[in-house]
Amino acid sequence: MVTEVTMMSTLFYWTGIVALIFQAWLTFASHSLIRNLGYEFFKVTHLFAVVIFVLVFFWHCDYTLTSWHYFIATAAVYVPCLVFPWLRTCFEYGFTQKAYIHVEDNGFTRITIPSVSFKWTPGQHCFLRFTSFGMQALSSHPFTICSLPSSRPEEKSELVFYIRHQRGLTEKLYHHALKQPDASVPVLIDGPYGGINMQRYTEAARLLIVAGGSGAGWTLPFIELALLKRQRSMRPDEEQGRSIEPDEKHSESGLISLRVVLATRDTSSRIWFLRTVGKLLSRHSITHFSSDITVQVYLTGEADRTAEASKKVGVVTISEGSASSSENINVKPEEEETTLIPGKELHGRPELPLIITEEGAHIAETGESLSVFVCGPTTMQNDVRNAVAGENLKVLKGARSGGVHLHSEHFSWA
Repeated sequence: MVTEVTMMSTLFYWTGIVALIFQAWLTFASHSLIRNLGYEFFKVTHLFAVVIFVLVFFWHCDYTLTSWHYFIATAAVYVPCLVFPWLRTCFEYGFTQKAYIHVEDNGFTRITIPSVSFKWTPGQHCFLRFTSFGMQALSSHPFTICSLPSSRPEEKSELVFYIRHQRGLTEKLYHHALKQPDASVPVLIDGPYGGINMQRYTEAARLLIVAGGSGAGWTLPFIELALLKRQRSMRPDEEQGRSIEPDEKHSESGLISLRVVLATRDTSSRIWFLRTVGKLLSRHSITHFSSDITVQVYLTGEADRTAEASKKVGVVTISEGSASSSENINVKPEEEETTLIPGKELHGRPELPLIITEEGAHIAETGESLSVFVCGPTTMQNDVRNAVAGENLKVLKGARSGGVHLHSEHFSWA
């Protein structure tokens, strides 16, 4: 009897110790410093620690005070959430999807998944699981969609992702694409998830899109959606053979202004972004932007120092008009006609509080709304948040009318 009690006490003791050790790992290893050292290592060890902790803790509780009921309730909630993405992938998307991988001139890895039948909105992301990369197939990775679904019901849509490779899976994808350009690999899709509030986008009189670095690809669906809205509003007038005046085109689309602000310290990313925007214009049969859409590219760091040299090459040039006309960025994609983009190439970091104050002053005159969307480094997001909060504070105090909506997108999990 004494031996049995001693054994039970020892069992409770050691199972409790083991559970505490793994619980401590789950707590302290979740810190961003450890996650950033190696996310995939963190994820694998985290899942392993969770399994061991649950099993050992289940054993440790030994049905004391019906403690196992809590385990059963947890499993009843968590297991369906775990199984649902797999069922959705199986029945909605199937297991035969192929992704085509290509490395862009600026080093971005472009992942293209053709012939998808679902719809999505700007800012949404999908979880992708690449099944041909060994152990990497055990986990899925979230990537933001950088394209829009087809506007024609009879056409299949195409998912496009632009990724700046780091370590782990993205590095493997990058090197795989370098060795085999435009190679196809099997992929499992789960999504889309997240996204912006489309009502805030469609009802806003002015839109401000702010991005930094690899957030350049994130801005593309916003620009394309504005082009589609403008194209649809102008189509009835074009069919009747009537030219549309700048002030008239706002009545149908509801959009008065779209301002895109991109900050980059990479010269090749600057050229890639302008070329990609030029391709969007060509795709929608628009040879130049209207005055209600403006692109501002801020060159920082290395891009600032080499801007003059790249302009001499003739790939991207800046054409400055007279004092009464706007500055323009002329983009000449390979084997395509020159595209004129109203905007500026500026040097140094963008004065985001000043830009938001300027946009806020415009809506104060009309009492309309401004929507701000930002994707960039933490410092950029903080500057935008504080500036938007300041504008909304002015509205609350009655100094201004209208309102400012903010949507922030992180480069990675917050």
